[in-house]
Amino acid sequence: MHHLFLIFLLFFFAFTSCKKEKDESNSLSALVSRFLIRSLLNSNINSELPSNLSVAVPRSIRKPSSGLGASLGKTKVAKLKRTAFSSKGIAQDTFDYGFTGQAFLTEGTSIVSEILRDSKRDLVLISGAYNVAKASPGVCVPGGTSSVSITQSMENEFLEGIERLGLSPEEARGELASLQNEGILPYIGQSVPTPAMVFKTLSNNEYDTEISYSFAESIGTPQPCPANNKFQKSLKFKSDKTKIFSSITRSLKVFGISLTVEGSITYITQAGKKDKAILNIKQVTTTSGSTDKSTTRFTFEECDNDTNANANNCVTLSYSNVYDSSGDKVTTTVKGKSNDFGGYVTTEYIDNNIGYEYYLEETYDENGDTGYFAVDYYDTTDSSNDEYEELGYFDYDLYGEFYETGAYAYQFEWDVFVDFNSALPGGGIGVGAGFTEYDAYVIMPAGVDPNVYPDEYIGWGEFFNNVNSGGPVYYVDFYGTADQVASSVVWRYTIDANGNEVYVGSPTIINTIYQL
Repeated sequence: MHHLFLIFLLFFFAFTSCKKEKDESNSLSALVSRFLIRSLLNSNINSELPSNLSVAVPRSIRKPSSGLGASLGKTKVAKLKRTAFSSKGIAQDTFDYGFTGQAFLTEGTSIVSEILRDSKRDLVLISGAYNVAKASPGVCVPGGTSSVSITQSMENEFLEGIERLGLSPEEARGELASLQNEGILPYIGQSVPTPAMVFKTLSNNEYDTEISYSFAESIGTPQPCPANNKFQKSLKFKSDKTKIFSSITRSLKVFGISLTVEGSITYITQAGKKDKAILNIKQVTTTSGSTDKSTTRFTFEECDNDTNANANNCVTLSYSNVYDSSGDKVTTTVKGKSNDFGGYVTTEYIDNNIGYEYYLEETYDENGDTGYFAVDYYDTTDSSNDEYEELGYFDYDLYGEFYETGAYAYQFEWDVFVDFNSALPGGGIGVGAGFTEYDAYVIMPAGVDPNVYPDEYIGWGEFFNNVNSGGPVYYVDFYGTADQVASSVVWRYTIDANGNEVYVGSPTIINTIYQL
């Protein structure tokens, strides 16, 4: 008999234990720490800029407050491997090793924590030169054109953001002090130069304004305008703040390993609708002639339409990771619901290339401690190895509010159905060379070409033909508006050997999209 073991998440985090600079804000461990921008008040941030770009993180899936930056550096390669079973059984062995849906979500919220921890600093400093940049659209304003003196109210905003990661006020204060000591967040009274930045007015229907900006390695050093006009970060938003997009791209070559990471976060908030944020991370690692690719998406949405009525920071969650190592595609999906006092999630791990299928079900309390854990394992090459085991029991009195069943369980606001006008894998998705088992696509507004505007998609989806059990299934997450449903277009996408996305769209892919 054999057993599954997990080595968690993104490969690039393995490099974060390298030499530490005083300011880690541009290190690999903080690559994703510039996407989510949220503030308590508008007092320190220009009122034209976004001031809300995150739902609160439930306490039950938070990272321990022993240093959010350090926690990322401990993660390793996102690839599962097999070894001999112990005598404990499939569920106990899997749980002992730490392969749980709750652990995936905790790592996902760890990324969100990294994003939130110092992003308010970015907005405060952007505000210091925003009017200068706006007065000369398209012209770069050098870093240090203005400076911002950090006040008590600014520090209070930093604290509020940290508390929304699921930390207590005391834990947040300790985390703030740690980040200040590391040079990531400034102290009260410290004068900090504004970033190099450029303001643009956009003419498309998706966003109205774009700000591109860069910081120097040291928080106290002004950053000149980049000679190649390529900035570290980009922020796009609609004037009414109903949709905001932030992104970053970094590349690195270390000891013959080439690494490219692209990340973005989209935040959507509309009157009478649930606030939702979508984190996207794409990574390509090349070494010794082989290429590994990983795509991670983490969607979390408030349970209530009114944020003030969203009791105990309740969120519906969906985590998806596709890991491609030399053509071996592994798909991990976690779905569920959580609040400050616990949650319920299901996990699917599928690798058809070597015949693994794992289906997990679990509950956990406010401390992240598991109360119920079940594993349904299928060896598609030898059914005699199939196993099912449960640990603990499912307490419906405690976790019934998180449990959803049926075809539309754990759906999100504005979820849609995509009909490819023929039985899957038809309609252009899931067919053709290289697409018999896995395929991916984006949903674009009518008339918007993703090859020209790659970050303006309004939804994405995955097709997976589970050839060994269950047949074809697909997932779609749509975050457009009602008036875009009927006219939206599906484009297939792949990632080439250089890490670039390649899109193929209508009329090759025939589709009809309608709201659930």
